[in-house]
Amino acid sequence: MNSRVLYLDIIRIFACLMIIAMHAPIPKTGLSSYVLSTDSLLTAPGVGLFVMVSGALLLPVNMPTKQFLKRRVGKIVFPTLFWTFFYMLVYWQMYGLNIDNVWHPIISIPFSYQFGVVLWFMYMLAGLYLLAPIISPWLKQVGMRELEFYLILWVITLCYPYIRGFVGVNEGHTGILYYFGGYVGYFILGFYLRTYVKSLAVWKCLTLLLFPLSVAVVMKTQQVTIQFYDSFWYLSILVAMMGGGWFLLIKRMDIKYTNTSKLHSLIVLVSNCCFGIYLVHIFVMRSLIWKWTLLYDLGVIQILVVTLFTFWGSFLLTWLISYLPGAEYIIGFRQKK
Repeated sequence: MNSRVLYLDIIRIFACLMIIAMHAPIPKTGLSSYVLSTDSLLTAPGVGLFVMVSGALLLPVNMPTKQFLKRRVGKIVFPTLFWTFFYMLVYWQMYGLNIDNVWHPIISIPFSYQFGVVLWFMYMLAGLYLLAPIISPWLKQVGMRELEFYLILWVITLCYPYIRGFVGVNEGHTGILYYFGGYVGYFILGFYLRTYVKSLAVWKCLTLLLFPLSVAVVMKTQQVTIQFYDSFWYLSILVAMMGGGWFLLIKRMDIKYTNTSKLHSLIVLVSNCCFGIYLVHIFVMRSLIWKWTLLYDLGVIQILVVTLFTFWGSFLLTWLISYLPGAEYIIGFRQKK
């Protein structure tokens, strides 16, 4: 436990809060498009941060492939199956059963997420875990410059939404950089930032955070026509810059874990529960928190209130589940006796 990397726990918790805040706005309560767009932009780095933490912790794999896959993929598969059927039951209870929403979703489970809108992340992460033992021998022998060369190629793919307006870009499976794109870039970036970037000046971190926001403001005020979910979403250069900025800013804290600190113990506990918090937060938010009509007239404050109540409500539920036998198959974590 003394080898715990506390800043990675803090980043994981921060990323979890981002995802909840992204989903927090209650529909049809009068929030303007500016507020909703700002909320989406500020919280979009959350997914990348989650993946970067996984890369920082797991890469390179230093155990036999079979052992790694049993430990890591198994940790994902069973909770994903549990919550898939949970969200299926919720859907069936709300909309009833028919042949289309029973058999087709069930036989599709190995290939794509079903019903639970948060479960897409689990499939993506499972794919990265399957890939981890394959790229690990390369990571063990590659130098920093070679790794930066790969990351530059990945960054180019993140720029496609901006350069395709000026040049022809083949983004399909025959494209030259097709195999360098996707979330694996965040996975490797997490390993790179932990291994090679010991510290970055605060002003450089803030530049990574503020430059994308400045671009968004300019585009909005100048009424530049863009596809928001293309130019300012998970796999775009501006969101990746913000993710890197947050990662390095929090890393600068360089907090040393001590198992005698109650605050550190709480951070570790919440971090361990983040997997379950992520899986359950949509249910807690939409089935419970959104029902509180007193939140409807709070304006922008509504997002903060919903986020905090959802986070701590989901944490409490996950923490209680963690004491149950078989909790690791539900939330990927079980309290040690």
